[in-house]
Amino acid sequence: MYQPKIRKLRSGIPILRNCEIDAHAETFLRDYDATLLTTPKPVDIESFAEFYLELSLDYVYLSHCGLILGRMIFQEVEPVPVYLPREKCADYLYAKRGTLLIDNTLLDDRKEYRLRSTIGHECGHWVFHSDYYAGKNKRNHHKNTLTPELTGCKKTDIEGSAGISGRRRLTTDADWLEHHAKYFSAAILMPKTPFLQAVSELTDKDLLMETELTEKLACVFQVSPASVKIRLEQLSVHQMLDNSRRTQDERQYKPFFQISSAL
Repeated sequence: MYQPKIRKLRSGIPILRNCEIDAHAETFLRDYDATLLTTPKPVDIESFAEFYLELSLDYVYLSHCGLILGRMIFQEVEPVPVYLPREKCADYLYAKRGTLLIDNTLLDDRKEYRLRSTIGHECGHWVFHSDYYAGKNKRNHHKNTLTPELTGCKKTDIEGSAGISGRRRLTTDADWLEHHAKYFSAAILMPKTPFLQAVSELTDKDLLMETELTEKLACVFQVSPASVKIRLEQLSVHQMLDNSRRTQDERQYKPFFQISSAL
């Protein structure tokens, strides 16, 4: 399995630019299934997590109201608070390192896109932050603190547009950790190379409105239109399309201007 080499701050927080996350995501996919980079198609993110990253996927109720969508386990054994709907009370589940906990509410067919984004997000935490969270637990032990080292990711962590697109100010360690995971989710579900290839193929055939393009791309990669819109912004696709359309317009009207000048 691919092991990314990442620069880190003294605190252990990885130093990652968006372009580096894109590159790491494509290297993971090239090692997992190289055809995912040559043909625009959906990534089987559950298979990637379970059989390539060797994570154990477990579906539980992480809260009583669906607030927490996913949680990654980094320590050898961690007590995780879960909700028991039949008993209508909370209890602890003891999960082993490498367990990816997913909230049961995401199994609803209408939430398939959110399920895929959540798994991609937690995979991002695993590949980039595993050492940080494991090491942080040891550092807290030496400081005699009892802070639980668990990452419980909410809907806003996974789907927040400002955070994913990188426009929100990133100041705290938690901000950067969530940004890395969010961007990785987009980069693994919509890899840069095939994503731009799909954009090119779709726009070469027809002059599509933004909404049409977004919906077609969402269908190709099996993600939500909102996620596609954010990805288009991340990769500055709108600017590329505007330049392409101007070039097409110039080619279209060039013969007319030539005829006018001749007259």
